[in-house]
Amino acid sequence: MFKADPGLMIWTVVSFFLLLILLKRFTYKPLLGMMQKREATIRESIEEAKRTREAAETLHGQYQVMITEARDEVKKIIEEGKSLGENARKEMISKATEESNRVISRAQEEISLEKERALSELRVRIADLSIMAASKVIERSLTKEDHMRLLDAYVSKVGEIDGQ
Repeated sequence: MFKADPGLMIWTVVSFFLLLILLKRFTYKPLLGMMQKREATIRESIEEAKRTREAAETLHGQYQVMITEARDEVKKIIEEGKSLGENARKEMISKATEESNRVISRAQEEISLEKERALSELRVRIADLSIMAASKVIERSLTKEDHMRLLDAYVSKVGEIDGQ
């Protein structure tokens, strides 16, 4: 079935090597060049991905620091707000206490003045009534001098009674 023909073998070997040379020159070199380019592109992509990942990790770390700082700042602002609110509350209480003390003081002064007026008016009325009663008792009209003397005496007695 198969016979070994030396001429055919030589032409087959020559054809094979010729085909190898042609493949190497026209197919293998361009294919190898394309594969090397592809390999270089993949390497560059991997290196770029590594650089991008490192940059992203760096940014992530920076953002974490910024978030921590922002949280600390928020806590500080809240504490300051609470402190300012407490100070404002204390100040308002202090002002309200001062105002109430002033109102009470004014009210006490007004009460004292009204008491003095009432006592003065009461003294005058009592003096007038006493004079009228005394004049009816002695059934004579008092002179102006007698009237002033009785009034002074009565006012001094009322003042002594009021002072006790």
